[in-house]
Amino acid sequence: MTTSSVAIIGAGPAGLALARLLECRGVSYVVYERDASPAAFGQRTGGTLDIHASTGQRAIVEGGLAKEFEKYARYDASTFKLWDGVGRGRQYVDLERGSDFPEIDRGDLRRIYLEAVPEGKIRWGCGVKRVTRGADGKGGEPVLEFADGTTASGFRLVVGADGAWSKVRSLLTPVTPQYCGIHIIESRINPDNPVYAQLQSRVRKGMLMAGGPNKTATFQNLGDGSYRVYLGVQVAEDFSTDGRVDFADTEAMRALCLSTEEGKHGGFFGDWTDEIRHYIAHATDFRPWPLYHIPPSAIAWDPVPGATLVGDAAHLGPPSGEGANYAMTDALDLAEKLAEHDVFESDGSDGDEARDRAVREYEAEMFARGAGLVQRGLDMLGVFYADDSPLSIGAPIAEREI
Repeated sequence: MTTSSVAIIGAGPAGLALARLLECRGVSYVVYERDASPAAFGQRTGGTLDIHASTGQRAIVEGGLAKEFEKYARYDASTFKLWDGVGRGRQYVDLERGSDFPEIDRGDLRRIYLEAVPEGKIRWGCGVKRVTRGADGKGGEPVLEFADGTTASGFRLVVGADGAWSKVRSLLTPVTPQYCGIHIIESRINPDNPVYAQLQSRVRKGMLMAGGPNKTATFQNLGDGSYRVYLGVQVAEDFSTDGRVDFADTEAMRALCLSTEEGKHGGFFGDWTDEIRHYIAHATDFRPWPLYHIPPSAIAWDPVPGATLVGDAAHLGPPSGEGANYAMTDALDLAEKLAEHDVFESDGSDGDEARDRAVREYEAEMFARGAGLVQRGLDMLGVFYADDSPLSIGAPIAEREI
């Protein structure tokens, strides 16, 4: 039996935002995270996020972390350029998105929250293997089963903030993520790279996306000055797992990305402009990122007492610039509903009924919000990876030679 009212599975943006909001409200909770330590996350920290004023920033402000956010937020990193990656060097979009969309590295956002959650309330190295209901797996309260064979139970509410392959999700719905047909080949260009100065002069502190038929190449500036590179290609789902591609072999990955190979792995960037190919030829640290989604029509389920989902666990979609913002909004809305219904002010059946009402109201709003988010992401993929990309992205804006 546990002494915590809420179990939060996963220490990503949604899980940590919820933990902080519960902390501010004096609600007991515990976060279970599969990473062995905060340092383990730093080894795969990912790129940068634009935190929107009307969504993600609201959760930060309500959590009392606005000043801490300001220390890391990059308001001068919101420029966006759109190029033709295969044509004669046209630039279609060059705009400044404004101060409502500051960038922050994922690692910095997590650091802000980790410093605001008391030590001991995050259980590191606790990967959840399975979540069941009761000893027979069919009824009663949720039981967390960890990879090391231990279990935990007795929570008033279990919240799955455990991402795309959520273990909590199976308590609520049988739906599983579906492959979007696209892999992002992720890589990096650091300040000591020989092409860094040229790339920096092009992208500055924001993001550049180059489009071409059925492919994209994106370069995004991080807080440490480096650039994260995302090469999007339409390939089979087993592209990164069938043994034909070794992501640890830098030279082999460069050669593959610069090829025009057709077949099971599709064509790559060998026929793109000299400048884009020059950057790819110097990229390092290749990693696969297959894109998955939950169908918008499947983002709904019948209420399950004592359990719910937030973020990608609930409404996984392809990148759209809104995923982390909506995940943090989920956390804020759930915390507000729990407080509104005084869920943790009463015990017994009254408390359970209040909890169930709060979760139902939260989920009703989250279902609609999440389905819309995923659909927009899928629509964006259809545009970005069209045969006539980048023209398909929209009417050329301020088209000029580059």
